[in-house]
Amino acid sequence: MNLRRARLRSDFFHRVYREPLEPLSVYGGKPDTQPDLKLTQFPIRQQANGRPMPHWNDLSGWMKVQLAIMAMNNWSVQTFNIHIHPDLEAAWISSGKDPRVMMRDRMRKEFDRLVRPRLDWFFMIEGWSPRTRSQTVLHVHGAAVVFEPGEDEAIMNAAARAAGHGLRGYAVMPRAVHGRPFRRERAAYANYLFKAARRQDDRLGHRRLTMSRSMVGGAREFWELITGQ
Repeated sequence: MNLRRARLRSDFFHRVYREPLEPLSVYGGKPDTQPDLKLTQFPIRQQANGRPMPHWNDLSGWMKVQLAIMAMNNWSVQTFNIHIHPDLEAAWISSGKDPRVMMRDRMRKEFDRLVRPRLDWFFMIEGWSPRTRSQTVLHVHGAAVVFEPGEDEAIMNAAARAAGHGLRGYAVMPRAVHGRPFRRERAAYANYLFKAARRQDDRLGHRRLTMSRSMVGGAREFWELITGQ
């Protein structure tokens, strides 16, 4: 909440001084402005209680997702909600494989092939339905950054293929692939992603969150930028 308030103040100063909004400029300012022109409230070096801001390694998964979305949303973000094909799920479970790891590797491969290498993305895996309040087919909720026109469709196609949809030999599963652009930077999105993170599921391990290497690096650099570390 404090970070979002500070961003709004920085956004206000950009507009007052008629400085264009550029990616991350509301957090880091702009190097070509006059020295006494303060465009941003960052870095924020202390928490509200006066303690130093925590380091990246001490942040929760929930907070890391928040930072990832805040950083990605300076460009454009495509979200996706995709059911893992039951045939894939059954094969992984019967052979004792971790579905999160399998989806991580398949997602990376498809994104590299169909979108571009080093794409910034993340996902949460779960098998819980809040509607029926019971276990359901494994599925992923995630997002990836969009830099170029048309990448949103490529992201959806790659994520769907990683989950077993649109592949030869796999039956078509209706209503299994959903996605839309991310619109509002709110804590509610991270809350939604983590809603079943602590629920026991024999198909899954303790770890449910996956971030690409480039996303981890970008989110960490972003945190260090806004905290002055």
